[in-house]
Amino acid sequence: MRHPHLSDDRLIDVCLDHAPGATEQRHLASCKVCEERRARLARLLGDASDVAAAEADAQFTEERLGRQRAHILQRVDQASRHGQLISFPAAHAASPARLRIIRPASRWIAGAAAAGLFIGLLAGHLAHDFTVGRVLPSQRAALAPAEATIQAVSTTMSEEEFLGRLEVAIEGTGGSALRPLDDLTPLVWEVAAP
Repeated sequence: MRHPHLSDDRLIDVCLDHAPGATEQRHLASCKVCEERRARLARLLGDASDVAAAEADAQFTEERLGRQRAHILQRVDQASRHGQLISFPAAHAASPARLRIIRPASRWIAGAAAAGLFIGLLAGHLAHDFTVGRVLPSQRAALAPAEATIQAVSTTMSEEEFLGRLEVAIEGTGGSALRPLDDLTPLVWEVAAP
């Protein structure tokens, strides 16, 4: 019974100290071709290992490795030190009586700021409801001249159409060019109304 020759990958595994199976040992003992290939691969791998070790020794001299080791030990020593507590002079500490005097004033300031914020939000909401000069789409239809023709307008626009209108609005003069886009945009309180 004749066995096929061992592959180069398997011969490399054998050279790298991966023990061959019983059949592979018998084949290597009886086949001179595979044994010569194994010996040649073992020499090649040994030479490559020797060259790599020599290059590494040339690059990483004892002096360089010593400096690196000292630097690492220095960083480990610095990291292992405990932090120091610095005591501050007691003369600069604020007295409890002084803190009681400051606290009510800061409470009044915080309360005034919160009230101002609330009033500003309420005024902004109410001022928006009473804007002068804003014509709603339903009012615009009533104000349109009688000879104007009514055209059906799609409420959904494609992305290209929207970007085209936006470009025209940017190139236009002032806020009047943005009015059509503003009419298409739903307002928060219109959407949120039940």
